[in-house]
Amino acid sequence: MDKFRDIWETFDQLQDFPFPETAFSELKRYVKSVHEFLPHISDQQAVRLKAQLAMATDPVAVGELESELERIRVDGSALLPRLVWGGVLVSTYAAFEYGVEQVLRHWQTTARHRIGFAQGREDFLTAAERYTDHYLKIPLFASREHRRVVSQLRGLRNSFVHKGGKVATLSKDLKAALEQKEHLGLSLETVEDYWVANARAAAFFLLTTEKAVRIFSEAAMTKCLEAARK
Repeated sequence: MDKFRDIWETFDQLQDFPFPETAFSELKRYVKSVHEFLPHISDQQAVRLKAQLAMATDPVAVGELESELERIRVDGSALLPRLVWGGVLVSTYAAFEYGVEQVLRHWQTTARHRIGFAQGREDFLTAAERYTDHYLKIPLFASREHRRVVSQLRGLRNSFVHKGGKVATLSKDLKAALEQKEHLGLSLETVEDYWVANARAAAFFLLTTEKAVRIFSEAAMTKCLEAARK
C-alpha cells in the first residue's frame, strides 16, 4: 500500500513540475511556419506590383511603382528577416530565462527553502548559476559549450532589443565569433552595420538552448522529488 501511495505521490509531483520544454515546442512550430512562409510575403507583394507596373503608362506612376518594388526587394532580403528572426532569438532566450526561473521557484516551494532565487544586480546566467550551485547542488549547464552558446544568445538578444541588432553593440568575443562564423548559430549576414539572423541561426540556438534547459530541468526535477520525500 505504501508503495502504491508513493507511486501516486511521485505521479502528482511530476504533473506539477513546470517542464520548461513546452515553450520550446511551441517555438519550434513557429520557426517551421515562418521558415516556410516568410519568403512568399515579399514574392506576393512583388507579383502584384509587377502586374500594376505592366499596366501603368504615367511616367510618375511607373517611377513610384519601380521604387516600391525595389523597397520590397530590400525589405524581403534584409529588413524583414532581421526583424522576424531577431525576434525569434529574443523569444528563445526569454523562454530559457522564464523556464529556469519557474523551475527554481518550484524547487524552493517543494524543498520549503527559505531563500528564493533573485537576480539582483547580477546578469541572469550568473545569478542562476550561483543559486543552483549553492542550493540545489547541481550545475545550471551540463557543459561549457551549452553555457557558451546560451551566453552568445543573450548577447544577440541584448543587441537586438537595445539597438536593433547593431554589430557595434556586440561584445569583443561575440563579434569575433560572428566574424569567424563559429557555428551555425553565428552564420549571420551583416547589412549596413547590422547583423541579420536567419532560419539556420534560429534553429541552432533554439535546439541548443532547449537541450540545455531540458538537462537542467531533469536534474532539478530529481532534486524536487528527493525534497518531497523528506
